[in-house]
Amino acid sequence: MAKTVFVNGSVVSANFLNAINNPVFDGTDYDGHYPKITDNDLSSVAGQVKPEWQAFRDTFKVSAGTGLSAAYTGGAVTLANGMIATIGSGTVSLTDNATNFIFVNTSGAIAASTTRPLLGLVLAQVTTSGGAVSAVVDVRPRFLIFPRQDAVKVFGGSGGEGNYVLSGNATFDQGEYYFSSLTITSTGVLTINGGAHICVSGNVSIAGTINVSAGIPGGAGTPSGTISSFTGGYAGGGPGAGSGSGASTAYSYILARHGSGGGGGFAIPSSAGTSITATIPKGGNGGGGLTIEAGGTISITSTGSILAKGGNGSTGALTSGSGIVSGGGGGSGGLVLLKSLISATISSGATIDVRGGDGGAGVGTFGGNGGGGGQVVLISPSNNTSGANILLTAGSVGAAGGSGLLGGAGGSFGGAGGNLNTGQAAGQLILRTFIPVG
Repeated sequence: MAKTVFVNGSVVSANFLNAINNPVFDGTDYDGHYPKITDNDLSSVAGQVKPEWQAFRDTFKVSAGTGLSAAYTGGAVTLANGMIATIGSGTVSLTDNATNFIFVNTSGAIAASTTRPLLGLVLAQVTTSGGAVSAVVDVRPRFLIFPRQDAVKVFGGSGGEGNYVLSGNATFDQGEYYFSSLTITSTGVLTINGGAHICVSGNVSIAGTINVSAGIPGGAGTPSGTISSFTGGYAGGGPGAGSGSGASTAYSYILARHGSGGGGGFAIPSSAGTSITATIPKGGNGGGGLTIEAGGTISITSTGSILAKGGNGSTGALTSGSGIVSGGGGGSGGLVLLKSLISATISSGATIDVRGGDGGAGVGTFGGNGGGGGQVVLISPSNNTSGANILLTAGSVGAAGGSGLLGGAGGSFGGAGGNLNTGQAAGQLILRTFIPVG
């Protein structure tokens, strides 16, 4: 029914009074019902509902601009360092025929990228085609499942040391590093002194070479001197160190993120009561360890290589007298551990080398035993090693020794080092997948 029309003498009913006491703005023609409220009915004075809501609604809103550009409104944002950045409205250039991500970067500026940033406040996903914007998806963080970096706490670090790009030669000897991205070009050669833990908040790309030095000491040798009884056979460093000709045991990277040294050689006169002049060789150093932990992707390209091979055992010398000088045992291979919240890929043609070191030659007999292979470990939601050259083999027995004879024992890691009773063993490739939430 229509609204009540009053004339002189009309009775005001209770229903009418109740209706107008509870107004409804739905545009229908009943008592107490009124036209729908529009923007024009609301006040635009600062502090009123309309301007307050529009300011919230439009902060950092992205829309299609002219050609290959996107327009955005300004606003204020708190940066990772706690500073507040105030950003004015503007435009940003886009890449054609691609999916572009518009975001506030760590410097407090609006930027665009064809890859989703690992550090930044993503505002929109913009698709371009044929020189124009074809779609804009608003992804401002009003409804948000925590990003990957927050899912596994502090994984990949904060990127505080910035982007690292290497195209020449460099050495890392400080142990721990915190980059926002790590790129080693095809001409880059990075030397790791013994070991390093590199945390990267973004992506890792290795097209060049990383050399991890064999920094875990092998068993000691001795300089030339007079020897009248069994001398030498000193143990190397590490949990799986070779010791004389005794057995050493393989172990997991969880115990120690590096390999173990081979046992030192030893000298024995041929007959009791006689002496010889000899130099006793040292064992080979155990392979070092490299851990790369990334919030983004890890990619070892077809030209990339990471080398963490065990050191070779040394060869001694018998200067005078009758006796034997065994070769030193080879050090085990080292560790290459790649951890990513996105993916870890060792491309076809890339090389990861964690082979054990060779035993040193014996003088007359008893060559050193080979070191066991190391470990290559990939931990990410998606691992790919198809076609890659992953070298895990153990080292060889030193010349004149023959398999399993009385030379210095090889160091162990992923595979056991050689010793008197057992041959040396290859290392391990370990692939683990996980879902980065929790």
